[in-house]
Amino acid sequence: MNKKQLLGNKLLVAGMVLASACMTSCCGKDAKIDIPVEVKAYYDKDIVSADEKDAVSAYFDLSNGIIEAYKTNPGAEQLMKQCVNRLTSGENCTVYSMGDDKIEPLELKQTALYNKIVDASSYSRQMAPIEKTLSQIVAEGKSALLVTDFEEYTPDKRVQHASFAAPYFQKWLQANKDITFFVFNYKEGKADKHLYFIVFDNKQHLLLKQVRESMGGSMPNGEFTLSPDAYSCTTKYLSATKGGNFHDGNGDDVVTNVNEDGIGNCYTNYGEGARMEYYPTGDIWSNILTNAQGCAEPGYTPLFTDLLRNLFFDFSNQDSYIIKKLDVRVTNVEQDFQKFAAYNVWNKDKQEYANIYDSFDENGEPALLSEHDYSKGKGATNEIKDMFVLDQKLFEETFSQSAGKETEIGINFAPVFNGTPIGATDTDMLRIDVVIAESEPNLSPRLDELFTFGVNNNLKDAIAVTLQNMNPRGTVIYTYFLKMAE
Repeated sequence: MNKKQLLGNKLLVAGMVLASACMTSCCGKDAKIDIPVEVKAYYDKDIVSADEKDAVSAYFDLSNGIIEAYKTNPGAEQLMKQCVNRLTSGENCTVYSMGDDKIEPLELKQTALYNKIVDASSYSRQMAPIEKTLSQIVAEGKSALLVTDFEEYTPDKRVQHASFAAPYFQKWLQANKDITFFVFNYKEGKADKHLYFIVFDNKQHLLLKQVRESMGGSMPNGEFTLSPDAYSCTTKYLSATKGGNFHDGNGDDVVTNVNEDGIGNCYTNYGEGARMEYYPTGDIWSNILTNAQGCAEPGYTPLFTDLLRNLFFDFSNQDSYIIKKLDVRVTNVEQDFQKFAAYNVWNKDKQEYANIYDSFDENGEPALLSEHDYSKGKGATNEIKDMFVLDQKLFEETFSQSAGKETEIGINFAPVFNGTPIGATDTDMLRIDVVIAESEPNLSPRLDELFTFGVNNNLKDAIAVTLQNMNPRGTVIYTYFLKMAE
């Protein structure tokens, strides 16, 4: 056996041992990872990108008509001033001016920057480059505030009527982000117009929160959320260490036997905005099914109805889409998770694991075979059919009773499930995604009210085109990870 073959065999064994070590419970003294932490990292890899840091951008239209918005609408002026104060109080905001068909960074400190933007004499330029700004926002991917009347001009200085913004809106939404419009009415001479504070944000909504807090008592004339997933959710669980799994009258999980002591490899709710939970179950699926059936017998109190419940969504924000139906998608992610967790732990301390598993290349550097390198290829996954279903009756009843504001999500065993998953073993990590199954774009007259003035209808058309093209069918709105604690 040559040196290269010996090295390959050594790294292959090391990779397999590392993957096995990564699945060790974090409760033991020899544990290698904190499984709840790795589950969150595994989930975040698909939705959290580099832009979800503190850095943001702010773009201010300094073309000559904008000053009239601040003169004729005190609310718009107040929000502009407060946003400038708030966003420029630290070092994490890059501010740009828009005018004369150019985007220019304003290399000024807070006081000078504030004075520049609030000074009426700054608004003497022409042709704010709105499409160029949208292109820059999307390319950078950072959360951004854009303040403009959305009047784009053609090279011959005619108002642009084409829905030029649609491709940029769609790219932003495709990145699992959303756009919020705050609309302020104003007059330029005798003409009625709109000024828009447009917040391009990620699902953490840190920038959106700052803009809202900057409003004080001054409210916009309208607000609109452009998103395939503009819905907030809450839970009504027994405590911080207990989830939506079934509990008996004593508050004990007698069906799935999830570890709920709050220590180590236990149930984990990752907090507001995370939209995901982790349940380390304490039994095989056939026993869990038997337990559920027993607790569903007449006379049992409280009566078992669903494996997971007490998750509530507010679907009343129908700016973009009207929700018709939800569903669940179940995936066996065991191999993919193991490979990800092993690679993630390896990257946290390559030298330590290289020493433990004698994993070095010919130059003495820590090494891992490409088949264990998650950056070069994911592990296998497969969809699991006929195991779980969404409680459609619960969804429909609570949606109707609350006009969508407090719609409860319930997940139960499929009627045909016999206790043996098809395509998974009892110890595999299962991912249950609650997804939008049916919805329709909301193309109501409100789009005209908020996004059209005079001959300027390009923004309304861009939003309508985006809504028609961005079908949210299949969009994940919540995720549960279930795995038997070994």
